Amino acid sequence: MQISVDVHNYMETLVGQVLTTEEYVSSYSQEQLADLACLALGQLKPIYIRYDIDFLAALPEEKLVLYKRNSEIAVKNAEAMILDDRRKNRSQDIPVIFSHHNFDDDVELDWYEKPLLKNT
Repeated sequence: MQISVDVHNYMETLVGQVLTTEEYVSSYSQEQLADLACLALGQLKPIYIRYDIDFLAALPEEKLVLYKRNSEIAVKNAEAMILDDRRKNRSQDIPVIFSHHNFDDDVELDWYEKPLLKNT
């Protein structure tokens, strides 16, 4: 088994769909698109799956719509960081700290997030 081949984060698929739109492809270089992807994915809760078709078959449509919307928001947030790229002006090197996540740790887990083994 190769994890990078057999398992993937579904949010990568959704962020990739946003970044392949003409709006982003025509505005940013490949380097900037890669930066956008990293920054956007860092804001999103990962959903690791093996097969898209099995996952999507059991996923309620409203959840998919929510995941797509969250991906679009995360890319927009990342875009603001790219436009104001602090690497251009290294003398003002201040770390970026995210204080708000796009997911709530107190929300009940979905069916695909629940552990298979019970605590003993």
